Amino acid sequence: MAKAYPDFLDPVETAPREWLDRMQEAAIIRQIHNGYENAPLIREIWDKAGVKPSDIKSMADFREKAPMFDKDDQRDFRDKHNDLTGGFVPIRPGAIMSVGTTSGTTGDPTPVANPPRSPSEVAYARAAWHQGARPGDYLTELLFTYRGGHRNRYASELGFTKILFAMHPAEMPRIAAGSRRYRPTSMKVFASPFILAMEQYVEQSGDDPVDIFKSYKGVIFGGEPLSQRLAALTKSWGIELFETTAFGEVSSGNQCRMHDGFHAPEDHGFIETVDPVTGEPIADGKIGELVVTMFVDRMMPLIRFRTGDLVSIDRSACGCGSTHARFQLLGRASDQILVEGKSILPRELMGLIESESATRANLFQIIRPGRELDTLRIRIGYDPERLTEPQAALQNRLRDKIGAATGVPTQIELVDQAELLKLGPPHKIPRVTKQ
Repeated sequence: MAKAYPDFLDPVETAPREWLDRMQEAAIIRQIHNGYENAPLIREIWDKAGVKPSDIKSMADFREKAPMFDKDDQRDFRDKHNDLTGGFVPIRPGAIMSVGTTSGTTGDPTPVANPPRSPSEVAYARAAWHQGARPGDYLTELLFTYRGGHRNRYASELGFTKILFAMHPAEMPRIAAGSRRYRPTSMKVFASPFILAMEQYVEQSGDDPVDIFKSYKGVIFGGEPLSQRLAALTKSWGIELFETTAFGEVSSGNQCRMHDGFHAPEDHGFIETVDPVTGEPIADGKIGELVVTMFVDRMMPLIRFRTGDLVSIDRSACGCGSTHARFQLLGRASDQILVEGKSILPRELMGLIESESATRANLFQIIRPGRELDTLRIRIGYDPERLTEPQAALQNRLRDKIGAATGVPTQIELVDQAELLKLGPPHKIPRVTKQ
């Protein structure tokens, strides 16, 4: 018997690699002209580099000649010209639905102009479909800070009904009740603060998390790397987590059921990697900084946008059936630390820190006054209510555990986790600080 619905929402998700390559080359050339003509920031960057859109006639030309930019360029343009879009498409009546921002975890929040239908809305709809959501299903959406709520058009057209909750720990009883009443199929975005809040709710109420989540075919996780403890915890609740990450700020990269990296929606943008220091091209399969060119959002013509993420790219076909490239996300280039010449990224420490009961929330900061250090210094937040031994004993154990795993001299500073939470929500605390 034929399936009532295909596994993928859009045929483009399984398009031949050769077709994707041709489509991307044509789309990039179109977007270059749009960006240069309509986005003041792009024009300024290209003029400074001495490059014109007419110089780009192929993908080879693009990779050789097109200049790159990053968030700092956008923020500088915003401040210099008092342009809330950061130097992108001028606001025209009806062209922009809203202007939001990125989280600001790695600097000032960066403006993001939202068209009536955002590429990220399409990407999340594809992810929900891949997880098993179908017309008539309910989807749970957790709204964090200023984002979400105004992008429901695509879900509605597919026949999905969204149940909206505020991203606040006090919502746990309502999420449990709503999940039981409506039995949603998918949820986004289940970030680490919500998982920790749900864990506390379950411990205090005695509610059964397996029953709460038994209808969910997939739950989208994002905001930071997924730690080993939280992955195991949610699995014990019967949840299959699908990680998500930003894709050029205006779309999203999402895991499939193979859980082997993030699929880049290649009909939305082109990805490449470069050396984070020199900007020289890095071959697929090697670790480099992710550079994204978006060609479906005319409001945000990101042309060779340096994301600051360290990744490796794989363009081979995936076991799920998608032909779109996957990338493994290793961390932020700006968060890389060199201790006695050894590279260390914050995500390498997460499993070690969360393994202790008093520090299971994974609240920590690496203290890095300079790029190269002779000692790994870490400030770790602990929960006083879960501390069952002298603080010095926990501190020494964490020092020995992390030192043994990293192979570098380690110094630990323990602080009440309430102090770190003053810096922001748990998943947005800067992992690297100068002091």
